[in-house]
Amino acid sequence: MSITPPTGRSSIATLAPKYARLRSVLEISVKTVERGDKVGCSEVADLQRRAMASIQECADVALRLAECLGDAACPRDIACQHLGDWNRCGACFDEQVSRFFDQAGRFVTAIAASSKPSRLRLHKSAPVESNACDAFRDRAASFTDSQQRVFELLVRGLPNKLIAHEIGVSEATVKAHVSAVLRKLNVRSRAQAIAVSSAFERDRKAH
Repeated sequence: MSITPPTGRSSIATLAPKYARLRSVLEISVKTVERGDKVGCSEVADLQRRAMASIQECADVALRLAECLGDAACPRDIACQHLGDWNRCGACFDEQVSRFFDQAGRFVTAIAASSKPSRLRLHKSAPVESNACDAFRDRAASFTDSQQRVFELLVRGLPNKLIAHEIGVSEATVKAHVSAVLRKLNVRSRAQAIAVSSAFERDRKAH
């Protein structure tokens, strides 16, 4: 890391501990990813490393920008306008940087925890079974009208609560329909249902 947090400004002194904690989380997480790379997928590990490097770069630049805003004239027509505080530009920016450091630490931890992705996520090396794609049309044909509507919203990524609002039923009813859809498609999760549906659509368009 090339940036040493300065000590001459109180706001930077406040940000420095959070920046240091983020660096520590990054270092630990990088080691975790390196260990996982030895037994897992190199493509996933490469993406994890790139994500962590981007977060590190953003953190370095954010800290440097906080330092510059504290020493230079306030760019009220840019920074304050977007941050929503015309009276406390330096303070509001520092607050956002502080929140960024906190959230980035949690995000980095989540990245490292994904070192063992499922075969479904590794769609290039372990694609959805062809039998599932071939049988999709027949299985989907067994949907009731309500199940078909729920499935259409499910593949768009809507959660049960929004699906319930969209079709005017209770969330419990939606859960029942989702369970029936997954059972009929012979899949275990919404993600697998979406993957099978997407594979079927790609195959249909190709032919």
